[in-house]
Amino acid sequence: MISAILTPLRARFETSPRLPQATTLLQEPSPEDVARDVLEQLMHNSVDKLKTVEDPREKIEVLSEVHRIMLEDACTKAVFRERDGFLAVVSALSSLAAPRDLVIVEPEEQVTAEILEGIRLVFVIASEAMHEDETNSSYFARHVGYDSLSQALQPLLSKDTYRDQVLGFLFSLSLHDFSVSSIFMSLRDAKYEDLDRRILQLEPRLGLIAQPNAMRLLLDLLPEISSDPVLHYVVYKLLERLTALSHRNKVVLSDLGLFRPLFRSFLDYKVDPAMPSQERRVMQKLLRRVLDLGASATDVRAIFRYAINEDKSLNPHVLDLLRAGMKSKWTDHFSFERIATIKFSEDGIRGLPSSGFTLLMWLLIERYPMRNTQSIFSFCSQSKTLFSIKLRTDGKLELWSSGHPQTPVIIKTPLVQAKWTHFTLVHRPHRGTENSLRLYIDGTLVELLNWAYPRYESAAQTCSYVFGEGSDDGELSWCMASATVLSKPLPEHFPRLIQHLGPRYDSAFQSRDLVRFLTYEAATGLNLFLSSLVGRVSSNEAGALVKAINNGMDIEESAIVFSATPAIFNQPPKLHQLNTRFSKEGDVAYAQARCIDSAMWQVGGVAVALKLVQLASTTHELSRTLGILLDSLRASWQNSEDMERMRGYEILSSILRKKSQLINVTAYETLFEFIGMNFRIPESSIIQNAVAYRAIALDFELWSRTREEIQRQHLEHFSTLLVLSRYKRFNVRQRLSSMSVTKQLLFVWQTNWYPPECLPYLQLAMQSVIEATFTSDETIKPLISYLAANLYDTSTLPASPMSAISAIDTMHKLDKAERILEVLVDLLSSLKERHRTFSVALPLTRICLLLLGNNPSPVAAQQALNLISASIDFNFSFVRKFELVSGWTFLKSVIPSAWNANVQAAAFRVLLGRYWESKGGAIQPEIVCASIFPTILASLDRELPLAVSQVPSGALLADGSSSVDHETLCTSLMEVLIHLQATSPTFRELFKSQQTTLACIQAFKSFVNALQTSGNMRAGLASVLDKLKHFGLTLALDNAVSGGHKRELLDLIETSETLVDNNQNGRTSIDPELVADRRSLARRLTSSRLSLQLGERTMTKTMARINNWQATIVATEAKRLRKNLLDMQEDNRQKARLTEWDIPLTTERGLWEVPRARRLWQLDETEGPNRVRKRLEFTGQEQEGSKVDGTTSSRTVEVPMAEESNTLRMEVPPWAEAYEVSTADIAISEDRQLLEEVVEDKHRRIRHQLEPGDVIEAVSTITRITGVDSSPGLLIFGHTHLYVLDGLIEGEDGEIIDAADAPKRLFFVPGSIIEIHESRRAQRWSWSYDQIANSSERTFLFRNVALEIYFRDSRSLLVAFLAPKQRGDMQQRLSSILNIQTSVSSALRTPNPLRSPFVTRMMNSAKVFSTFREDGLLSAQRRWQTRELSNFAYLCILNQLSGRTPSDATQYPVFPWVLQDYVSEELDLSDRRVFRDLARPMGALTPARRDAAQSRYEALGSIGEKPFHYGTHFSSSMIVCHFLIRLAPFTNMFKTLQGGDWDLPDRFDIGRSYSSAAYDIRGDVRELIPEFFMLPEFLENLDELDFGVQQNTGERIHHVKLPPWAKGDPLLFIAMHRKALESDYVSENIHAWIDLIWGYKQRDPESLNVFHPLSYEGSIDLDSITDELEREATVGIIHNFGQTPRKLFSTPHPTRIMHGMSTLPLGTLHGVEEDHALLKQSTKPTIRSLPRGTAVKSLVPDPISERIIAHPAGVLSIPSFPEEHIEWSFSRNGRFLAKEIRVVIDGKVVQSVEGEDCTCAVFPDSENLVTGSRDFIVRLWRVSRSSHGSTRISLTHLMRVHSAEVVCVAASRPWSVVVSGSSDGSAVIWDLNRAKYIRSIWHGEGAEVHLVAINDSTGYIATCSQGKLWLHTVNARPIAALDLAETGRTRGFLSPITSMAFLEREYSHLGILATATSDGKVTLRTWNADKTPKGEQAKWEFVTLRELQAQKSSAITALRFVGEDLFHGDSTGHTYRWSLPE
Repeated sequence: MISAILTPLRARFETSPRLPQATTLLQEPSPEDVARDVLEQLMHNSVDKLKTVEDPREKIEVLSEVHRIMLEDACTKAVFRERDGFLAVVSALSSLAAPRDLVIVEPEEQVTAEILEGIRLVFVIASEAMHEDETNSSYFARHVGYDSLSQALQPLLSKDTYRDQVLGFLFSLSLHDFSVSSIFMSLRDAKYEDLDRRILQLEPRLGLIAQPNAMRLLLDLLPEISSDPVLHYVVYKLLERLTALSHRNKVVLSDLGLFRPLFRSFLDYKVDPAMPSQERRVMQKLLRRVLDLGASATDVRAIFRYAINEDKSLNPHVLDLLRAGMKSKWTDHFSFERIATIKFSEDGIRGLPSSGFTLLMWLLIERYPMRNTQSIFSFCSQSKTLFSIKLRTDGKLELWSSGHPQTPVIIKTPLVQAKWTHFTLVHRPHRGTENSLRLYIDGTLVELLNWAYPRYESAAQTCSYVFGEGSDDGELSWCMASATVLSKPLPEHFPRLIQHLGPRYDSAFQSRDLVRFLTYEAATGLNLFLSSLVGRVSSNEAGALVKAINNGMDIEESAIVFSATPAIFNQPPKLHQLNTRFSKEGDVAYAQARCIDSAMWQVGGVAVALKLVQLASTTHELSRTLGILLDSLRASWQNSEDMERMRGYEILSSILRKKSQLINVTAYETLFEFIGMNFRIPESSIIQNAVAYRAIALDFELWSRTREEIQRQHLEHFSTLLVLSRYKRFNVRQRLSSMSVTKQLLFVWQTNWYPPECLPYLQLAMQSVIEATFTSDETIKPLISYLAANLYDTSTLPASPMSAISAIDTMHKLDKAERILEVLVDLLSSLKERHRTFSVALPLTRICLLLLGNNPSPVAAQQALNLISASIDFNFSFVRKFELVSGWTFLKSVIPSAWNANVQAAAFRVLLGRYWESKGGAIQPEIVCASIFPTILASLDRELPLAVSQVPSGALLADGSSSVDHETLCTSLMEVLIHLQATSPTFRELFKSQQTTLACIQAFKSFVNALQTSGNMRAGLASVLDKLKHFGLTLALDNAVSGGHKRELLDLIETSETLVDNNQNGRTSIDPELVADRRSLARRLTSSRLSLQLGERTMTKTMARINNWQATIVATEAKRLRKNLLDMQEDNRQKARLTEWDIPLTTERGLWEVPRARRLWQLDETEGPNRVRKRLEFTGQEQEGSKVDGTTSSRTVEVPMAEESNTLRMEVPPWAEAYEVSTADIAISEDRQLLEEVVEDKHRRIRHQLEPGDVIEAVSTITRITGVDSSPGLLIFGHTHLYVLDGLIEGEDGEIIDAADAPKRLFFVPGSIIEIHESRRAQRWSWSYDQIANSSERTFLFRNVALEIYFRDSRSLLVAFLAPKQRGDMQQRLSSILNIQTSVSSALRTPNPLRSPFVTRMMNSAKVFSTFREDGLLSAQRRWQTRELSNFAYLCILNQLSGRTPSDATQYPVFPWVLQDYVSEELDLSDRRVFRDLARPMGALTPARRDAAQSRYEALGSIGEKPFHYGTHFSSSMIVCHFLIRLAPFTNMFKTLQGGDWDLPDRFDIGRSYSSAAYDIRGDVRELIPEFFMLPEFLENLDELDFGVQQNTGERIHHVKLPPWAKGDPLLFIAMHRKALESDYVSENIHAWIDLIWGYKQRDPESLNVFHPLSYEGSIDLDSITDELEREATVGIIHNFGQTPRKLFSTPHPTRIMHGMSTLPLGTLHGVEEDHALLKQSTKPTIRSLPRGTAVKSLVPDPISERIIAHPAGVLSIPSFPEEHIEWSFSRNGRFLAKEIRVVIDGKVVQSVEGEDCTCAVFPDSENLVTGSRDFIVRLWRVSRSSHGSTRISLTHLMRVHSAEVVCVAASRPWSVVVSGSSDGSAVIWDLNRAKYIRSIWHGEGAEVHLVAINDSTGYIATCSQGKLWLHTVNARPIAALDLAETGRTRGFLSPITSMAFLEREYSHLGILATATSDGKVTLRTWNADKTPKGEQAKWEFVTLRELQAQKSSAITALRFVGEDLFHGDSTGHTYRWSLPE
């Protein structure tokens, strides 16, 4: 058995390396050497013996001997390995369980014990051999394998006797600790309840995992022991505890890929009801532990897939797993255990940098050291340590320097355990007393030292920067994410910035926009820090930090001594010089943290998590999915960018609106904690994410739909942020200041969104916001405008939009306004500073009048009086100012009508000031504002009569309301007056004014008269009357009252007594002397003069002005409210349109791809060379790349502005103001302060469609022409872009409206077939102006109303206007734009390779043909004659110049029938009989048809009609749609033309079609279209359309019936047809056909070439036809009869020159296709070679110097700009790996884009860049140049589809496609213009597609993997494949293809693909179907033309055809040229 096992392995490993033989030494060997040699020999012998021994006992003895020898000396481990000891012990393990053939039967117990001992020894030996020996561990894993060990264990595991012990040995092997080998046996009898406790007791014996693969094997064996659930539980529990005990164990298990099998088992367990719940729980816990370090993108993809069930419900268990895993925020890091160091060595230095240095580290201390201080960092020379940082047992750092060697310094601040800490040490050279050393922990300065700089060594030498402890005392467990040493000291606050970048930032501070790497929390922290700096440090310091954040830290790459990141050891082949500088020793492990948030970015971005939220259907699911989404954003700047880029927060808001009732407290807190709320410590709440806050927290429409408790919490959060939070100033100034929160709340306040019970909370929220944002524009003016409009306005809103009006609460309008007024007045009354701010913003006196109005409510009156009172308290001059605007008179007029108890209290508060609030006491009342007293008396005068006539208390009025108790009001008012009269001298002085006394008398008189009239004297009225009499009598006794007034008072008193006592005598007994007027005459006159008041004229003016002002505000607010409603509608509409974000997730290759979904295709409008449309596009939902719009991120950092002092309004002294001053100009200017102009935004519907920063300059309604359809829309000229929007038009009033809702006359273009798209689904196109190539005026149905615009991205646009004038205006605007753009040379925009007739021809034909003008026709003609243009290209030019366009089916390009043989099995193009007669039109090819045509012509002429030969045309919309019926969109166009039906089903047979057009007298005369020569797809029924069955045979109509020579292959038909077009016969005769179509024979009767008169340009004017029916009939004729192209030639067209080889341009002797045998390699390198050993990766033509530029990997020059290139991968100085793309100009880095782990790149042109990266994403970049010549790249699109690293990429500008190859086994075709996924080309799973190439002339795509070479069309149609493995077997060796390139020609009759291999060979291949067996469908295959052997056999790494020359670059850095003879 041993021989059977070892024989094949021995043969395989016989060449294993052996120990070198000891050389003979002159001296005697030492005893140690002798002992070692003896042990090695013993090991040698023992292993050999083990291989041969058969007896089990002897094996055990040998195993024991091997173990003993190995323990003696570790050197024997190498001998053990080299003597195949591992194989021997595995073989022994296999044989131990074999049956024993013994004569004597041994006891079973003894046999079992012996076997177990043997098994133990095998495991012990293996464990010892691999312990701390990487070579042995690697050897065992690779050459022996754990699979072999698993097979050896199978027989043992099948027996219950051995199972527990064997698994225990395996577990012990993984830990290298056999003291736990009986662990499974010891736990065998325990119950689940005891297992946890007993395993916890074993925890101290569990250590680090030494052999991870053994642990993986243990887990893999579990499914085979499915009948033992306890065992499963124990294994899972042990694994879970191992991960909990040590971070290193977690790293090890994560790297093993344990997650996948665990997750698979977890899913199985969840559906297995028999599985114990304990096992499920421990499995879930273990999965969470493993997920702490994440999982591979493939695994995360699987998790998300299983999160959604087949029925679209969510899997709660997977959600919980995702929720837990998403919380992990680890980064890639080094894990150090015990003795472990990383070293960076530098040669030729004497010490640390002389200019000072900075050390930056991210570290995590798992546990403090137990015994000794441990080294964290040291700098050492070859002989000693010069600087060190150590960690003490108490967690404090210890610093030592050779510049200060006496004692180390202990840093007081300890490091926190189990937390990432950023450590920065800045050391400057010692200068004087300056603090030369600064130490920062987490960005905070913790230590300042005045230390001498470390000393230098005397001589230059190799010095080392060492991280970790390298001594035998090592015991520390810690992690390091990155470490960077700079040769310059960093400025003071920069460490804080670096700390906020976080441990995930792994670049080198070269980016100029570091802010993009900040998380929301980090950006907020930096902003807070900057806020704290303002006023404390100079603005320059804060500005320097902000500059570093936004513009880069200015750390030159040369200043980076090194940067140690885990990637330097993870990618050794790509390190170049890095691997010679970095080294690691001891137990250092690379921990790859593939956290779920990072992996989610790779598999689909934030849309993945949003999709989960969208599918949530329960409260639990919603809270979980929200947690998953928001946790994915917290620590990931990429996901944060993605969320903002896709408007994710708006999408989330829309989703939540639909799920508002599912939002519970958990979901709410999850959302708002992400935004910044701190529910545990509310005082720490801060708005971290302004974008999310604006989109979600301020979406009141969302929160108003939630449950009441959530509504309340949401509204209360405003108070938390703006009142309670310690960061409220930051929240207001740097977050809410730009959000117009007050205006939003005012709008919400006016709606009925919130129920009445929530209004108090909404009011409180408004109060908090108003108080916090109390500024003029933000709060004050909007508030006053709202109040002025709503306190008195009872009108309703305009009638539209009806859907929005229902949201406005008109029932409680006044009540809500009064509540807000109360809030405002309370705020103004509570703080003088706030009151001053208000008075500065608005004229306070007039605002008081405005708020009162003509008829104020009691509440308004009360609050106005309260405001007046507060204004007097804060500034007494208000009294005089208010008098100047007639305010007191105004109050007297309007206040009485609103009088009630509250108003009365407010009025006396004005009168008495603060005394009124104290309510008497010991303070004597004193009048503060006497001006209010007339208002009080006027109110008394009004109330007294009302008290007489009022309804008894408690009664109801007629309207059902309760009566006002005027009687009580009068009583209380009189009591106050009596009290003041008795106690206040200043009050009594008021009556010195005769007006005041008269007003009092008038009130008394009114009351008495009322009583007399009513005759009703109730008790209450009597009481009032008594108080009046008392007050009147007291007044009459006052000397200040005149005699006449006294007499009047006495008369009233007497009259009132009569009313009470019915005493008619009428006199009271009062001494006349007491009421005599004792005032002097002068005093009386003075009293009279002081009593004068403003006249009625002033009062009238004031009242009128206030009314006008109020009316204006009401109108303005109504407009504003309507605008807000429309804006809200539009915002909701735009949010509803955000539905395309999840398309990439559900379409082909999406994360949740719909299985077996059928994709339908249509012809793409993108044009290739010669304006041909060859590409197909998906007709369903398009999977477009994520667009990057370049808008500024919300994660910005800026210096906050210092507090602005309030600028006070210039006040005019009261004495300087006349009574009438404010009635004119000043008043008008003050009024306008509230009249904010509300501009009606008629373009609101389209403004959001603009690119960021663009504005609308012109809009025109157009109709976009596509085939026979026309779509109404808008043509928009922005400032920087041109836009086309379908489905929207401009109304008569300029408002943008839906075309479907508009009158037809606003958009209908006569003759068009209208297809109106829903605006919600309408398409949008945009182009920057520099992308516009040209434009041409076109006709549409012979009307000069069309315009065709051509773009540099190979797209075109045909639009028709309503009238020629509109076309003229837009064309003029477009021409001015083009004139500006043409100032930049177009030659620099398109790469143009070296001069060659072929290249020139190919490149020119690839340009948009709009560049051809009429003056270019002769040039094109000459180039065609000299064969520089193919026949096809020349015909395309003629079509273009004659007005033919593929955008209009009525003017579609026309091509000739060139063949007439459609029946032969083979097509012989050398036989002229197979060709059609090109000198005759199709209707005159036979005598019979010629006779018929002539007869028709003569017959029409004889009856006076304009004669014509044919009733049909050679080109019409019907003909075009008939040919293209199988290809959308022409399918629907055909049905449209046929009235919605297919017409006759017999379509179509190419042979029959030709017969009908050429021979049948009743047939048509149609010619062909360009698709017959370049588009095979139109011949196939790709979409499986049902065309019915043939009428005669009943056969189903499917694909087009091809001629026999096409062998059933559309591609072969197209190839042969094109070949016929380019044949010599056609080249010689095509000029005659051109004369018929465009030339002098276009209307030639003799040539029988006259068509219907209406088909010629100028024959008809549709605009002149007014009758609708006649015009439609004329349009139908044009559609049916077609349109003849514009005439181009008036003389016979010249013939083509056919001298020489017809496939080559005139004068060219040789070509690669024709003479590939003549290719010869240059003897010397053609261009300058790269550095030795640097392989050439790419060859780029330089059109300026006319040379080829060779580039190594990671470098690529920009086409047409050879001095500019990009770089990626490693750094330029070789000191760190750089995840960045650098733009380099003349050797200087001008831009560094960090965070991009680029693997490959290509420039489609000089303005676009495409890159592939390790995160599976293909990126599209824009290359831009400023006016001063600076070049920058900016990201425009992210394209996700690949599921593995992108390794290669190619692009074609002529075809506008990108092809990317990936390790996932696929190549993906992308649309370059729209960054849209098109198709995939599969090579097989795991077959990395490492090479891709595109043929610019044909669009053919070549892809190559290790085993396959594929050729496809641009539509991924397979052409030919080559099995490289089979080719290698045929040759006897497999040499992989390393590069490939197409030969580029405008037309290639052969086609050549060159491939190069690693053995220095270049193979020229073509492809054809020549070897197809007869009768079978065509079979294409590659055909080798020639193999070229390079002179040097180095691997060829780059190929490039330039013209007819082939260049190749090799692995040595040389580039050679293969050329043809001259």
